[in-house]
Amino acid sequence: MPHRGRDTGEGGQECVPKLDSPAASESIFGYHMRDHDASISRRDFVVGVGLCLSAVVMGVGRANAVDKARVKVGFIIPEQGPLSQESKSLITGFEFFLKEKGSRPLEILRKDSGPDDQKTLEALTGLLVNQKVDFLVGPPSLNGSEKTIHGLAGTMAILFVTNPSVRLVAGEMCLPGIFRLRPNTYQAVQPLAPWAVRNIGLKAFITGEDDPQGNEEADFFAYAFEKSGGTFADRVMLNSSSEKLKTILDGVENTSPDFVFASFRQKSASTFLKAVRSGSSELKRPLIGPESLTAFPGVLSVAGKASTGVRTLSCVKDPTDFADRLKRETGTEVSYVERAAEGYDIAHIIYQAAVAGPDDAGDPLKLVKFVEDLSLDGPRGRVRFDKNHEPIVDMVVQEWQPSGRSFERKVVQELGPCRSLDFGCGQVGFPKKPESGARDEEVIWDDQNE
Repeated sequence: MPHRGRDTGEGGQECVPKLDSPAASESIFGYHMRDHDASISRRDFVVGVGLCLSAVVMGVGRANAVDKARVKVGFIIPEQGPLSQESKSLITGFEFFLKEKGSRPLEILRKDSGPDDQKTLEALTGLLVNQKVDFLVGPPSLNGSEKTIHGLAGTMAILFVTNPSVRLVAGEMCLPGIFRLRPNTYQAVQPLAPWAVRNIGLKAFITGEDDPQGNEEADFFAYAFEKSGGTFADRVMLNSSSEKLKTILDGVENTSPDFVFASFRQKSASTFLKAVRSGSSELKRPLIGPESLTAFPGVLSVAGKASTGVRTLSCVKDPTDFADRLKRETGTEVSYVERAAEGYDIAHIIYQAAVAGPDDAGDPLKLVKFVEDLSLDGPRGRVRFDKNHEPIVDMVVQEWQPSGRSFERKVVQELGPCRSLDFGCGQVGFPKKPESGARDEEVIWDDQNE
């Protein structure tokens, strides 16, 4: 398979050694176990290695040649648990695209990963070895994504990662056959930083969920905000099992920042918004954050008027219209429109591979090249991949206002195409943490008003 980051210029190196090289086992299976708190257990690691070797021995790669008449797509998603609604929204968007096309050259296979990912490797074994799928859509959790990537190594199925952690696609766990259509944790917040400096103020209070996603988003916002000339009043991350919410509220009151950046999602987002909006006047500071802070319609319907005026990033062109189309055509009300839009675009890409892919579809090099060169239009506008298989999407700063029983979105500013840095696969950018420096990175967002 070709190396990723192939157009990075000087310093670009092949990130996935051949299977017969001395470093192969560590590079393919062991890199996340050295410096990450969410590493899988030794038992799961051994099972993952066994799965990979079984797939190779049984000829999964040879049997995975894409048959344009019947392409198999495997979904590994939790049927229960906190991420089940996101997964259902993604599936609904995927099926909505196929319904619009009116033809189904795809065979859809679903496997339950379990609420805590305990069934992920079992599901992966069934899809790769028994069902011989051509494409995989991974689980939304970080742990499940890591297990899926470990089990995938050495096979020829193409994987779409649905977790936003930068380490999975453009980071240290990258593999040639992995793509992502969801904005990663860098893209989800970085463009807000220069925008906030220009439009709100120079002093920020940073908070969010004390987990890998929340901390990555807080780190990347802090990095970009400081580079843009901002300073920090304080940073307090909230562990959902602790009583830190009052600490956050007290911190905002005591430091009097120009605004609060908050990286929350789902239940935590609505709880935080309600607490801030019901507090003293000192707490009523401008609020900004990733799209998950006011996710439509799930968080908005729970948080209600507490969501009013919160500025977030989004790449969905018209979320209310897309939600209405989904309900009208499928009879389903999704909880997370942005996840449904992601599923729609994943279906679009796989559909294109099925009906217009390379003639020699059994050649994994040609199929990967076909997918990485695609550019498509959907509910998020024009979407394409960068050199590391991360999405390039147009972002806007948005806010929601109550409108009858629902909400109406106002676009505050259009930011244009936003992309990610290379986080290690191409040996450029900063592979571990922002302060390691990426001083000469390409422009992520240009202020169109300048």
